[in-house]
Amino acid sequence: MHSLDALFSGITTAVTETLPNPGSPVNPLSNYFFNVASSIVLILLAGFIIDKILEPRLRRQDVPTEEIADDEAQIPGALPSTTLPSTALSSTLTSVERRGVIRAVVAGAVVAAVILTGVLLPDSPWRNEDGGYLPKSPLLSSIVFIVFIMFTVPGLVYGKITGTIASGKDVPRVMGSSIKDMSGFLVLAFILGQFIALFNWSGIGNWLAVAGASGLESIGLTGYPAIIGFILLASLLNLFIISGSAMWTLMASVFVPMFALLGFEPAFIQGAFRVGDSATQILTPLNPYMIVLLTMLRKYEPQAGLGTVIARMLPFTVLFWLAWVGVLTVFFVFGLPMGPGNGIYIDG
Repeated sequence: MHSLDALFSGITTAVTETLPNPGSPVNPLSNYFFNVASSIVLILLAGFIIDKILEPRLRRQDVPTEEIADDEAQIPGALPSTTLPSTALSSTLTSVERRGVIRAVVAGAVVAAVILTGVLLPDSPWRNEDGGYLPKSPLLSSIVFIVFIMFTVPGLVYGKITGTIASGKDVPRVMGSSIKDMSGFLVLAFILGQFIALFNWSGIGNWLAVAGASGLESIGLTGYPAIIGFILLASLLNLFIISGSAMWTLMASVFVPMFALLGFEPAFIQGAFRVGDSATQILTPLNPYMIVLLTMLRKYEPQAGLGTVIARMLPFTVLFWLAWVGVLTVFFVFGLPMGPGNGIYIDG
């Protein structure tokens, strides 16, 4: 499960609260089956692209395979590498670190066993009123808490063994340091929350949704072709709005209600958005990670620019887009669930 699944599901849920028939509840696992299938396909496809397309092209272009130890490999305006502090990182674990990793894994396994036991109990409080887990249950509502515990307990054990967490007072210090790194996201989340509230209050989203659904119905574009058009729009907007959460906030307020009126589950529309949003992420110059890729590339090709990076990423974008849409099409044609309790169409 990706961290964006929790973020996007929160945005989708906030939008569906205003719908008369919101379909199945959306949670961080609502696209889990689709994400797993997509990951397998894209991993295999990435290996094919690298082995059959990218590497042969680099060999034909005589691109160096060794780093060029030259100041020219730096990004213009950056400090020479000799002036930058270097911290040597070793890939070999010390005996203490190895013991910490082993005990952290054991602690994680114990926590997982405890949670699994609690879930499988016949009268488990994590079951719903019918004794199951779908489409809604305390278990699915507790996914964020479960993930938090699964990471926190092994982390605390590792920190205690290695000495990075000597006492309880070190825990808030470490957490405070992490919060500083998240401060930008917290500000963004606050702004996005206000936008959703104001957008829903204005009624503009409902009006656009009804108008859009009526327009699509009038031209007969109410099935899967409308989904393809939505993915294309997301891919295009992604070249200019690089924040997936910001773009989903803007698009979900209109398209989730619109497609809900056409009978599509919000979780399915969220999955379709992920396809359009992710496929072109590696192609836009506005992506802040592009400068990271360029910095690494210039270690081998000092004269490389953003155009070089984009040219190298283009085969991934095109083939990923086609393959990802293909996976979504399979889910649509065969009516496969996008995640636990989330299908393609809204029941009733």
